[in-house]
Amino acid sequence: MSSPPSAGEERRRPLIKRGALTATFDPTEICWNGRRVPLSPMEAVIVAHLIKRERTRWEEIRQVLVDHGAGGDTCEVLVYRIRRKFVALGANNPIDTIRGWGLRLQVERDARGSRSLWIGATEVMDWSTGA
Repeated sequence: MSSPPSAGEERRRPLIKRGALTATFDPTEICWNGRRVPLSPMEAVIVAHLIKRERTRWEEIRQVLVDHGAGGDTCEVLVYRIRRKFVALGANNPIDTIRGWGLRLQVERDARGSRSLWIGATEVMDWSTGA
C-alpha cells in the first residue's frame, strides 16, 4: 500500500465504474451500489478485469491471475466464490459464463438507471480509516 500523503495533501485512487459496479485500485476493491463486496484480492482482480473489459477469454483471466501471483487453474473456483459473495449481498450474479470461450460481465443498472462505463474518475481516500 502507498504511504499516506503529507499534511494537507489528498490521495486519490483510480476508479472505474460500470453500472452498479465500481472498481478502485491501490488496493483493488469492488463495490456494488456503493457497498464494498468482501472479495479476496484475486477475486477482486477478476471482477476489476471484467469491469474494464466487460468480457474476456479464459486464457486472459488465467494470465491475469498468474500476473498477480496466483495459479491460473484456480479461475473457476474463484468465479464460483465471486458469484456467491454477490448473491449474499442481494446482488444479481455479475458473471455469465460463455461456454468454451470465457466470461461476460452482467451489467446491472446503478441507482440512476445507468449501465454506462466511467473511466478515470477518482475518489478521495480517507487515510485515517484506510478507506
